[in-house]
Amino acid sequence: MLEVRLKKQYAGFMLNVRFQARDEVMALLGASGAGKTMTLKCIAGLVKPDAGYIALDGRVLFDSERHIDIAPQERGVGLLFQNYALFPNMTVRQNLLCGLMHVTARAERNHEVERLLTMFCLQGLADRLPSQLSGGQQQRVALARCLARKPKLLLLDEPFAALDSHLRWQLEQQLLDTLAAFEGTTLYVTHDREETRRLCQRVCVMRGGTALPVMDTHRWYHTPDTQSAALLAGFENVGTACWVTSGYADIPQWGTTWPCTKADVTGVAFRAENACLSAIQKDLAIRCRILRSSEQETICAPLGQMNTLLRALPDSRFAAGDEVWLCVRPENAIWLGREE
Repeated sequence: MLEVRLKKQYAGFMLNVRFQARDEVMALLGASGAGKTMTLKCIAGLVKPDAGYIALDGRVLFDSERHIDIAPQERGVGLLFQNYALFPNMTVRQNLLCGLMHVTARAERNHEVERLLTMFCLQGLADRLPSQLSGGQQQRVALARCLARKPKLLLLDEPFAALDSHLRWQLEQQLLDTLAAFEGTTLYVTHDREETRRLCQRVCVMRGGTALPVMDTHRWYHTPDTQSAALLAGFENVGTACWVTSGYADIPQWGTTWPCTKADVTGVAFRAENACLSAIQKDLAIRCRILRSSEQETICAPLGQMNTLLRALPDSRFAAGDEVWLCVRPENAIWLGREE
C-alpha cells in the first residue's frame, strides 16, 4: 500500500496531492503540466516536498513533521523516465549491474544479469551501448534495470511516449506480462486514455496540481464525475449545464433544455458513438446544422451556436447544410458535477 500526501510549490505552481494505491497498476492521468511527473519525483525522493507524508507498506519514506526523508536509493522504488535515463557510456550489461549494485551479492550479479537479459529478450545485446539500441530495446533495458533493484513500488513516466504506434503496441503486451508478475504497486503516468483502460485497474485524475478522488477505471471511462474527467475519458461532446427548474437543466451552448434530476449539475457529456441524426425530434435532442461528414463521423453545430461543434455517427441520409436533430438516449447522457 502506498500512501501519499504532499505539497510542493515550484515556478508559480502548487502541487497538492493526496491518494492511496494498493498492489495494483494505478494511472496518474492528466494533461501536460498537471503535476504528474513532479509527483513521481517527490515519491522517488528526487524532489523534496515542502510538506507531507509518503509511506510504502507501512514504512515511512517522507514525513515533514517528523523530519524523515529517506534517500532515493533506500526507498525501494524503481523509476522509469520518459527518456529511459540509461548511462550512455555504459553497455547494457553495465547498466544492469548498476541496478544490482546495492541489492544483490557480488557473486550473484552476473547470474542475475543473465536472467534479466533473458527475461526481457535482450540476449546478444549485453555489450552494446544505449546509442546502438532501438527505442524499444532501450526501454526494455531501462525497465530491466528498474526491476533489478527488486523495488516494492514501480513508477512509470509515460514509458511509450517516444515510440511509434506499432512498437508501442508490441511493448505494451510485454509490459502487461511484466506488471502481472510484479508483486507491488505500480503508478503509471500517462495522458493516453486507451493505455489507461488497457493497463490500469484504477485512475487518479490530476488537474492543475490537484489529485481528484481515485476511481475504478471502468467507472471513470463510462461515468466520469466532472467535465475535466469527461474530456480525459474521451467524451467528444461536453457542455456546461445548470439546473433551472424542478426536473430540467439548461444547456446554453447547445441551445436546449433537457430533463435532469441532478440539482447540483454543472455539465453534461455524451460520446459521438451514442449520438445519431434524425429528421424528427426524439429522446434528448439538439437542433443542429451539419457542417461536414465522413465515413467516421458527422460534425454539427447547434442552430445559433456556430462556434460550438458536436460530433455524431455518420448518416448517409443527410448532407452538409441540412438541418437535423442530433439525438441521444437518456441513459447515454452523463450529468456532471462540480470540479473539486
